[in-house]
Amino acid sequence: MRIYGFFDEQFEPPAPFIKATLELERLGFTFPTSFHIDTGAAVTALLDRDVELLGIKVDKLKKAERSLGGIGGFAETYVINDAVIVFRSYEGRLCREKLRLFVVKHDLSKLPKRTVNMLMLLPSLLGRDIIYRYKLVCDRSRNEIC
Repeated sequence: MRIYGFFDEQFEPPAPFIKATLELERLGFTFPTSFHIDTGAAVTALLDRDVELLGIKVDKLKKAERSLGGIGGFAETYVINDAVIVFRSYEGRLCREKLRLFVVKHDLSKLPKRTVNMLMLLPSLLGRDIIYRYKLVCDRSRNEIC
């Protein structure tokens, strides 16, 4: 089964992405989003932009055992243990993967405006916890991600 992604030309160089639907039954959310395929990310994580867009109240979530760090430094990190990510294959079949979804929320009130603007542009990440379940082909010369 092949699941196709795409290169987002808004990034320089263009970045690999995949469209998916997240099912967060406990929160009553099912929503489509695009994830940056990030082999440098250990885990799949919703970042500030999607957290804000969905109106997720992080104070109602379980705190993760450790905070995740990256651009903008370390941030409060929460976990949803029963999340499901759904991909659509090239043939139209749905591929459902259960995962521990990490939710990253910076305290934007304590950061400079420039940093806040940058953080709000960052996409959510598809990490190695999901990538390792598949064979990944990322070939820019053939414009192919699958």
